[in-house]
Amino acid sequence: MRKSRKATKMAISLALLATLVGCGSSDSGTAAPVDDVSSFEKTIEWSTCEGKDAPEAPFECGFVAVPLDYRNATGKTLDIALVRIPASEGKPKGIILTNPGGPGGSGFDFVANAGEDLVTDLGLEKFDLVGFDPRGVDRSNGLRCWTDKEQDTYTYYDDTPDTPEEKKIDGRADSYDDACTEKNGLSVVQYSTEFTARDMDLIRIGMGFEKLNYLGISYGTYLGGIYATLFPSRVETMLLDGAFDPSGDTVEQQYTTQAIGFEKAFDNWVKWCEKEDNECAFASKDVKSEWNVLYKELDKKSIFTSDGRDVNHNVLNTGTKSALYSESEWKFLAEALADVRDGKGEKIQSLADSYYRRNIDGTYDSQSDSGYIIRCASGFDNDVPSDPQAVMETLQSKAPWYSQGMTVEGIAEPSCEEAFGKPKLLNINFSGSAPIVVIGGKNDPATPFRWSEEMTANMGDKAVLVASTGEGHSQILVQRCVDLIAKDLFTKKKLPKKGTVCKPDVPVAEPSWWDTAIRNIGGTNVDTELGNYYFSIDSVDAFARYRAIPGSQTSVFASVARQLTKNGFAFEGSTSEDPSMAPQWFQSATDENALLGVWVETPDSLAKSGMYEPDGELPKGTILVALYFWPPSK
Repeated sequence: MRKSRKATKMAISLALLATLVGCGSSDSGTAAPVDDVSSFEKTIEWSTCEGKDAPEAPFECGFVAVPLDYRNATGKTLDIALVRIPASEGKPKGIILTNPGGPGGSGFDFVANAGEDLVTDLGLEKFDLVGFDPRGVDRSNGLRCWTDKEQDTYTYYDDTPDTPEEKKIDGRADSYDDACTEKNGLSVVQYSTEFTARDMDLIRIGMGFEKLNYLGISYGTYLGGIYATLFPSRVETMLLDGAFDPSGDTVEQQYTTQAIGFEKAFDNWVKWCEKEDNECAFASKDVKSEWNVLYKELDKKSIFTSDGRDVNHNVLNTGTKSALYSESEWKFLAEALADVRDGKGEKIQSLADSYYRRNIDGTYDSQSDSGYIIRCASGFDNDVPSDPQAVMETLQSKAPWYSQGMTVEGIAEPSCEEAFGKPKLLNINFSGSAPIVVIGGKNDPATPFRWSEEMTANMGDKAVLVASTGEGHSQILVQRCVDLIAKDLFTKKKLPKKGTVCKPDVPVAEPSWWDTAIRNIGGTNVDTELGNYYFSIDSVDAFARYRAIPGSQTSVFASVARQLTKNGFAFEGSTSEDPSMAPQWFQSATDENALLGVWVETPDSLAKSGMYEPDGELPKGTILVALYFWPPSK
């Protein structure tokens, strides 16, 4: 299947779904001394990636051995899994290390899924682009607290039980409070952000570079900031997108920062749904009230998916918050809610599952468990407020939708197991002179703009804050303005002007002649996003629509060409006679700017890509046809 920016956006959004619940301790400090780790400074050996779903060339895989405890370097060790796209233009100019957030997100998967688009769109052909699974994550000794079955049972359990079964599960839930340390032992305290930052420096050394460039997203920005604080002279450049900097947060801010961010994002989605009633399947005059009705109904009585999974109010809540991470999910959220109203829970369950990294086969990635361990080991545990009732009242006042289901009792309890103790949250304090760019989202629900402002101040005089006015969490490979800034930073060490604002990309509008051009083309409409994904067409570049038309490739193209001719569009030419290899262009006889591209796929390619039913959406015996307009200025 041809790749697209849309696919990359989805890969990135799924890598960021672990909400940073618990954001900082007021007892912050600096790193303690560590042992000599020179024995770990070894050259990384790269080879062909192996194993299930291993990425193929140009990707290469390797690992770096690190001490489990940097204060006892002669003790146990860990292997940190690495993947890279090596520089394709001669000797590498440098290394660009990445982390997609979480905490607990797989940097290996991030580069495997989005790496080629990062190289192309950011112009990184002269660099080694490297992803890694941080300690405790997936391939790097991924830590689990619960089994997959326990995850299914307790992730969405009803804490306001109405039925005997719900009461039974609720009664057992507390018995899993210490599951992480019981299963993994006291070594969980070694899976901190500080130690991961030290792992990053061994990656740099193992690749033979004096300095590293870094792309961090969400929690990955805090990780990058801690690396820069520990190793200021080893930083070449950093782009920190969707910044998270909990240093100095008050107790109230620990509880309200994200709550207010998600409240605003939900309100923005509601406004869109009420305005774009043709696009929003859940549209009404009062969308928020309709959502609240569903929430209360599912609290009283669940609905069930076709495979018997319980869809209650917590699934609704989680699935909704999951969709707020990316504007590209807004339409699907509306469809999911409309289905819930009709008694169907599959779509909202899939959104909730993506949040908790549940795979189709019922297994979970390590992110839910490892993310919790990393937060607790790093000192992200929320302070218990002196007046929990006052904090609850503030939440209900400033974020009434988000705080549904929260209780005073929950606020009054520590969020981490006692075995973690009270580790000090490290402050970001970069003393180097490397160029740093922080991307802050004005409408970012997960890492609101205030954190980006604070991180910029903590990253030194050369750090520049760029404000993004787009919706959702993180903007790399989403806004071209951000991509250009990243490209200039990594390839030229060029900083944007202070005060730079990046606005959302604007899709190409439907041309006035469109309906006339495609009149009587035949076939049935295919979802535009699916078509864009398959053909790698970005709505910012072209206006495109798709049809599934019965017949062979040859007969379908011939019929489309005949109808276009009847509609006043003559064949203009192509770089290939095969319409599956390149678009065939048709020119309007009356408007020289009206140029219509026709791209016809082959049945074999569609079948190999799983586009036909039952796995895909195309009826068997049909051909997928792309019809699109690429403006001359593009």
